[in-house]
Amino acid sequence: MSEPTHDGSTGEAGNSGRAGSGGGKAAGEDAAVRAATGTLLYGFALSRITAAFVRLGIPDALAGGPLPADRLAHATGTHEPSLRRLLRAATALGLLTVRPGGYCELTLLGELFRDDPRLRRLAELYGDPAVWEAYGALEDAVRDGGSAFAHAHGAGLFAALETDGPLAARFTEAMGTVTAAQTAPVVSGFDFGGVGHLVDVGGGDGTLLAALLRAYPHLRATLLERPAALAAAPRVLRAAGVADRCTLVEGDFFAAVPVGGGGPADACLLKNVLHNFGDDDCVRVLRACRAALRPGGRVLVPALVLPEAADAARTRADAEVAMALSDVEMMVLTAGRERTLAEYRALFARAGLVLPPQPPPVLPGLPHHHMLEGTRGTDDETQEARDAAAVRR
Repeated sequence: MSEPTHDGSTGEAGNSGRAGSGGGKAAGEDAAVRAATGTLLYGFALSRITAAFVRLGIPDALAGGPLPADRLAHATGTHEPSLRRLLRAATALGLLTVRPGGYCELTLLGELFRDDPRLRRLAELYGDPAVWEAYGALEDAVRDGGSAFAHAHGAGLFAALETDGPLAARFTEAMGTVTAAQTAPVVSGFDFGGVGHLVDVGGGDGTLLAALLRAYPHLRATLLERPAALAAAPRVLRAAGVADRCTLVEGDFFAAVPVGGGGPADACLLKNVLHNFGDDDCVRVLRACRAALRPGGRVLVPALVLPEAADAARTRADAEVAMALSDVEMMVLTAGRERTLAEYRALFARAGLVLPPQPPPVLPGLPHHHMLEGTRGTDDETQEARDAAAVRR
C-alpha cells in the first residue's frame, strides 16, 4: 500500500497522462479533485484525533499555559511516547503550536475545544465508542433500511441511553448545547404570546424552555422527558430563575403526553424529536400531543425542512452538505430521517393535525429551519376522515 500524501491521496500516478493532454487547467482541476479525496477518505481519522485530544483532557491541561510533553503526559495520565505522536498530529491539524524548548501551547482553534461548550461536548459525544462504532455500520443500515446504531450494538440509541449512564450524560449535554445554539432563533422567530400553558415534549434538560419562560413571564410550562435527561433540568431551570413556573414530568411520549398541573395545553412543543423516528412513531407522538391540547391548541415543531426536489438546485452548497449530513446521522443513530414539507404535511394529517397552506415561518439564522404549526383538524380535514370516506365510497 502506498503511503498517503499530505492531501490524503496515495501518491500514485493515476490519470496523470490525462492531465497532461488537457493542459494546465485540466491539471489544476485534477489536482483539486485529488486534494478533496483526503478529507473524504481520512475525515474519520481527523475526527478521532480531535476527539482523543479533547477526551484525554489536553485542552484543560494547557489552560494554565504551555507545557512540555513529559509534564503534559503526567497531567493527563497518558503514555508519553504515544502522547507525543498524538501531539504531533494535533499540531499538524492546527490545534497546537510548539514553542522553543518543546512547550506545547493551544492555538486559537485548540482553545475553542476548551472554551466553547458546544464544540467540547460534541467532541466528547462523537468520540464515544458507541457513536463512532455506529458509523461503522452505515453500510448495513443502507442495505436493509435499519438503524446503524442498532446494527452495531444490538439495540437502538434510546434503549442504550437508558442503560449506559456515561453515554446518556454525554448525549444530554451535547443536545443541550445544540439546543442552546438554536434557542435564540426559536424565541425570536415565533410569537409565543398567545400560549399560556406550553408542554415541551422531549425537551431535554430544559434549555429552550428556560429561555421561553424568561422571554414570556406569563407562560407556564410542563417539561416531559425520560428520567436520564430530566435529571439535569432542575439545575437549568433554577439558573434561569423560572423553576417555579415549570412542572417536570417523567414519561413516555409515545403513550401519552401528561400536562402536569396546568390543565390542557395551549401548545405542545416538539424540537429535535420527530426526526429521530420513523413515520408511524411520529404519528403516535403527534396524536399524543393532539390529545393533550385544549380546543384550538397547537403542536409546534421547529424543524429542519428539506427542500423539495424542484428547489434543491437553488440550495447553497454548504447548506446542502449540512442537511445531507444531518439526514445520514439520523440513519446512523436513530430510526428517523429529515423530511420535506410535503412529508411533514402527510404526518400531521395522519395524526389529525393540519398545517397551514402557506409556507411555515422561517427561523432566523438557521438555514432551512421552519416553525411548523399544526392545529386540530376538523372532522373532514383529518386523514382518518378522508380514509373513512374513501372506504364508504
